[in-house]
Amino acid sequence: MKNLTEFPQIIKTPRLVLRVILPTMENAEIGLNIIEQNRDYLENWQGHFGKLHTVAEVLEKLKHRYEQISKNEGVLFGIYHNDNLIGRIRFFDVKDNGCEIGYWLIQSVNGNGYMSEALSGLEKELFKFGFKKIKLDIDNGNIHSENLAKRNGYKLEETLPMASYAKCVGKCDSLIYIKREGR
Repeated sequence: MKNLTEFPQIIKTPRLVLRVILPTMENAEIGLNIIEQNRDYLENWQGHFGKLHTVAEVLEKLKHRYEQISKNEGVLFGIYHNDNLIGRIRFFDVKDNGCEIGYWLIQSVNGNGYMSEALSGLEKELFKFGFKKIKLDIDNGNIHSENLAKRNGYKLEETLPMASYAKCVGKCDSLIYIKREGR
């Protein structure tokens, strides 16, 4: 496996640009604004948003995510449509030529196929870079993410009973979807 500092910083798809989010004050302000406008929606499935209430807290989170690149732990991308940040996608838990992907979009752009396009673009680069397996860990009940996984060719390989918690459903199973290179 190559060093993640060599992983593309920008990935272009037909309608989107995925760009590594730098830990700047401007990006922290933009991030907090998006969180505040979408907090109730995002917190349903992404519990960590409940801990982000100030620009300083968002900036610290961005710094942590950016440091993961040099530690070969993962990469965080902003998802941009017409130069507007509409979500984030990242890969992490890098080991044994595999990784996990996590993602979210703002509520107003759901249903346009953006996440499927972003996921597909990131997958292509991951497989080209040498990854062999990609995992999605989806909370049971998150129908949109389950449908995304299925649309993008992931297969349900494991269910971890009561291994997760989501605000909207409480304690729930984790559904482990996997996609392997060449399949």
